[in-house]
Amino acid sequence: MVYWDASVPTNMDLDAIPVDPLLNHDVYTDLLTFTFCGPNPYNQNQPLFIDADDPSRSFTATQFHQLVRTLIAGFKAHGLQKGDCVLLNLGNSILYPALFFSIIGAGGVYMGSNPRSQTQELDHIISLAEPKFIFTTRDALPMVQKIGATRGIHPSQVCVVDERAIDNCAQLFVSYEMGYPTAPEVLAMNNESPHLNFPNLLCYGQSDWLVFTDPLQAQTTPAAMFSTSGTGGLPKAAILSHHAIISHHRTIQYDVPFPVSRLMSLPMFHMFGALWTHLFPVRYGHPVFVLPRFELKQFLATIHRYQISETYLVPAIVHSINQSNLPIADYLASLRYVGVAGAPIDAQSMLQFQSLLHSEAYAAQLWGMTEVGVIFQCRYGQRNNHGSIGSRLAGYEVQLVDHEGQIVQNDDRAGELYVRGPGLLLSYKGRTDAKEQGGWFRTGDVAYVKHGYYYIVGRTKELIKVRGWQVAPAEVENVLLQHPGIVDAAVTGIDRKDGGGEVPRAFIVRSRDPTVKRPTAEEVYKFTRERLASYKALDGGVIFVEEIPRTASGKIQRFKLSQMNSYREMVASLLSRFEGEGTPARSLPTSADVPVGMPPEGRVTV
Repeated sequence: MVYWDASVPTNMDLDAIPVDPLLNHDVYTDLLTFTFCGPNPYNQNQPLFIDADDPSRSFTATQFHQLVRTLIAGFKAHGLQKGDCVLLNLGNSILYPALFFSIIGAGGVYMGSNPRSQTQELDHIISLAEPKFIFTTRDALPMVQKIGATRGIHPSQVCVVDERAIDNCAQLFVSYEMGYPTAPEVLAMNNESPHLNFPNLLCYGQSDWLVFTDPLQAQTTPAAMFSTSGTGGLPKAAILSHHAIISHHRTIQYDVPFPVSRLMSLPMFHMFGALWTHLFPVRYGHPVFVLPRFELKQFLATIHRYQISETYLVPAIVHSINQSNLPIADYLASLRYVGVAGAPIDAQSMLQFQSLLHSEAYAAQLWGMTEVGVIFQCRYGQRNNHGSIGSRLAGYEVQLVDHEGQIVQNDDRAGELYVRGPGLLLSYKGRTDAKEQGGWFRTGDVAYVKHGYYYIVGRTKELIKVRGWQVAPAEVENVLLQHPGIVDAAVTGIDRKDGGGEVPRAFIVRSRDPTVKRPTAEEVYKFTRERLASYKALDGGVIFVEEIPRTASGKIQRFKLSQMNSYREMVASLLSRFEGEGTPARSLPTSADVPVGMPPEGRVTV
């Protein structure tokens, strides 16, 4: 392993970096060399990472490069060693990508988490990460302190990142412009807090990142850990090498006939958001405008204000846009490509969304996983079947395996999706069950292919077995979302009382729009019954809830639905017993009429 230091001045413009043209196209290198030594020159003084709320807060390419090198020096000065993990318990900001690259460039391993995590969730993530340092928000600090105390994390290992951090960076850039080799002394002032002082990280000059060009080292050196979705329980930590992340990027990069500017409102701590946030701006000069989170009016105004050409959304956002009464088409006129992923979505919803875009724009699905990257995509200019996740991307192998373990040979026959390729994870942290024999990754998704385009049917663990028939929850959910009075829905299977197998049950979030009639359970049942085969009927009942539990990428957390089912059955049993003991009767409605509310941690009240 060597460092990037040969004939490279400490304070340098990116144009001054001596680039080997062969190395520039070599995927067997470290992540930062691949990112910062892009194939095409561009204006190094143009803003690359822009705060969409306040565009005066931005980083140019030169500034970003200086900041990453400065943070690398700061991390090394504070004792970050090769393989140490740094956990970013932060939301979206223009500073986030700089922390991402500097952690990896210093030899560490990045991991991200949701700053709005509940105590149990964050405790699990910290147990997975075993971090040397935690960067967190001021709001989340008390929780981090409490959990850290139980896990041996000293306050000096916790750094609070607030709004002033961007101002600290601005002071740093001014000092570099004036020719000073380090940050101004004001940033190094003593901090009375027991926590790591973010400005102090900026006071150690600049340092080179780790560089390597050995294929084995590129493929085996961990760069990041991303937590899996946790749809069926607690998340796992997927370990990705430098080579895997580079491969993810090379798979999704392609030329388009329009100037690219992106809006990112998806969380950067999730793989879907990270894919288009970190590498593209630096390697190609594509500016990215950053929103802290998705809020419909703000999102639309930002697209219009900056004439954004490309963005990425989860299905829940697409549904909210489709149901809006705002003049959507006017706001979205500049868009040319919108990628949709993170959860299943039906063709009708995609077509409705497409109708809101410019005639030259594409709304298209893609499919990927934290563990493998993006494997399927409908790209700009490609024939677009809105119900499909797209065609297989170059560099990956795919096979469909039926329930008997046989590889599916024919179109239109469904099987579980297995994938293999350069972007696969190294392993799950602390586990050995990530890959199947032969290096295949078992995705758990059931799909079929037709004329080269792939379609997701459902997930193997989520399929509901009704009298020998298989019911995919996603299919029923897509039908439910066509009802004007339903804004969100989730379907799960419950066991029949008579032991005769499973039946589907629906959890429904009704519209709060006073101009829209709120459907009853009977109306919801009839709506699906008229549109689906009889064995897909909601014979398990319809339950009204305040919200559907979802991950940051929009996937339904079905294990929480199971918890809600269990809680409801417990309450029903208790009420039945009380009535039997002569307690004043309180009638319990049928399962199709019970409204439940779901507070943030998944508890259910009846």
